[in-house]
Amino acid sequence: MTRVDEMDFPAGKVLCRKGESGGDFFVILDGQAEVETSAGKHMLGPGEFFGEIALLDNGPRSATVTAATPMHCLVLGHEQFRDVLHQKGDIALKVLRAVTHRLRETVGLPTG
Repeated sequence: MTRVDEMDFPAGKVLCRKGESGGDFFVILDGQAEVETSAGKHMLGPGEFFGEIALLDNGPRSATVTAATPMHCLVLGHEQFRDVLHQKGDIALKVLRAVTHRLRETVGLPTG
């Protein structure tokens, strides 16, 4: 069984920093996060997630994510994230689509 933690973060809290080693996967339940990548800045809100790229390839974080407002999130560690991907194909597919979309935006590839 996969354990998921519910956590609260204050506005201004840096949840992951570009270039650092991966850590957790976050699903936003409430609040807004500011994402800063080499392609620019954008916001994420309830139902959206981040942290998957570094967990999928064991590489460094590709963005800095900061709580723009107080946030309430589901947080999964590396093992929990892998368990979810193995157990839930629909979630794995959603994560893969998000990674592909983010890659296209960052690299400037055509979108459909």
